[in-house]
Amino acid sequence: MLALRRGGCEALIQHAPPEVLAGMIRHLEAAWPQEGCGVILRSGAGEGDSWRVVPLPNTSPTPHVAYAFAPEVWLQVCLDADARQEEVVCVFHSHVDAPAVFSSEDRRQAAPSGIPLLPQVSYVVVAIRGGRAASASRSIWSAGDFQTVPLALADFRFEKTV
Repeated sequence: MLALRRGGCEALIQHAPPEVLAGMIRHLEAAWPQEGCGVILRSGAGEGDSWRVVPLPNTSPTPHVAYAFAPEVWLQVCLDADARQEEVVCVFHSHVDAPAVFSSEDRRQAAPSGIPLLPQVSYVVVAIRGGRAASASRSIWSAGDFQTVPLALADFRFEKTV
């Protein structure tokens, strides 16, 4: 169930079409003043890649400061991804009027007991201030912990031009 192939972490930043990343940002901005969340899926390899942004409802009891996927919704995303031969390359969420850092709560949810649930997946956090994306970071599991690097928002601000 749910393919997790090597390269998922790097694939997001190096190969995702700008409109995919812009779709993620639009969803997170629209969720403000609550945290938005979702995943980015990829199928294929190389030039035949197909990407999909899947916004998910935030079911946290405190959606202003936390996010959670409903288990039945997450299961359906995983089943659909398997059927479409897609892999999860990114779990994303926003922080409302707070820094774009992978918080201790984010770490706890992503790696209960210090064991990552999705070790090949990037976790992107976008700070949303006043309804607009202000900054972003990407965290990946490496060397027994999550390593976080800032992301240039300009990378996400592109729209496909016609």
